[in-house]
Amino acid sequence: MMRRPDSKPPPFPGGASGRPYVAALTDREREVLGWIRDCGPLTRAALIRVSGLSGPAVFRATEDLTAKGYLLIGAPVAAGRGQPSHTVQLNPDAAYALGISVMTDFAEAAIMDLTGRVRASANVTSPGMLRRDILANAASFLAEQQMTGLAPSALAGVGVALAAFFVDESLMNPAIELEDWALVDLHEPVEAAFGVPAIIENSANAAAVGESLLGVGRHTPTFAYLNFAAGFGGGIILDRRLWRGLSGNAGEFAAVLNAVGAFVPNLETLRECVAANGEPTAGIDDLVARVKLDWSGVPDWIEKAAVSVKLLTRIISETIDVGTVVVGGRLPQPLAARLAEAASINQGELDQMQRRARGRPAPLILPAEASARAAAVGAAALPLAARIFSSPVAR
Repeated sequence: MMRRPDSKPPPFPGGASGRPYVAALTDREREVLGWIRDCGPLTRAALIRVSGLSGPAVFRATEDLTAKGYLLIGAPVAAGRGQPSHTVQLNPDAAYALGISVMTDFAEAAIMDLTGRVRASANVTSPGMLRRDILANAASFLAEQQMTGLAPSALAGVGVALAAFFVDESLMNPAIELEDWALVDLHEPVEAAFGVPAIIENSANAAAVGESLLGVGRHTPTFAYLNFAAGFGGGIILDRRLWRGLSGNAGEFAAVLNAVGAFVPNLETLRECVAANGEPTAGIDDLVARVKLDWSGVPDWIEKAAVSVKLLTRIISETIDVGTVVVGGRLPQPLAARLAEAASINQGELDQMQRRARGRPAPLILPAEASARAAAVGAAALPLAARIFSSPVAR
């Protein structure tokens, strides 16, 4: 089983269905695939330069990866002196993964192909948020997409992102709304449902991975991610890699705020705030779909949330020294942008508190660039990273 996203994949002969998994890869092949995913289509000569690998190593790896179906070899391209060099690029249909995000009130599934492109996504929420029903809905969604051209044999794995914290490597402890998911080894039912290895992660970590792949992470390799949903949490990306901590619970920022008696900003408190000001909603899903910056109560919530975000940013910056904090999760982008602006830290404030009128560089607070489906996208990325690429977060 894929117990942890930072471990190498085990040599499975096949899944619960009995069919083989995607073609096995050597460490060198995984490294080469990571470089190509980083850089996009490029010539073999360019791959030699950026990777630092020898010409024969690159030629052998790309030939073998093409034979296994992972790469497509294009026409040769002339660049300066010497022989023209063939272009190489990922074959998007060689492998894909399914990601499932399960929150207290909402579940979503997404399919990511080998290039990192999201091929499809769907709402798979079920009344009562029962495990069996959500997995069945996700399986139906997957089957529909496989009928449109995704080869069942190319499914590399399934990632599940659950709104919960880990109590050990296998067991998670979610809110009461997710009782059916609590304190059970989720690998077994997920792998039985889909016949492929499963990775189980918490929602905030998965959303941070999604943001690393499709959002701020495309230009900022290290950042902390604040995940606004029914609850509040976060994830930490260090040099494009998810930092999980000892038990997988790195980024439990709500516990920090609780410890100092600070306001914990989440979508439930936002919903309560707008309801108290005459803007009732049917639930968080309805809130996310309809909320506007000019709703009564929204400015008050942003003002209180900004104090907590600024506090957390200072703590994060001065403990793990990241230069960027991302405001994300299911918080609508206009609200995320306004909150990031309201919580921004002035360099002058830091300079006044340090010697010689020079303080530590003020961290940036930015709104998320990935969509609200970041948790499902990140969940899908983890099996691809663990089985195919050389990093636990897709490079």
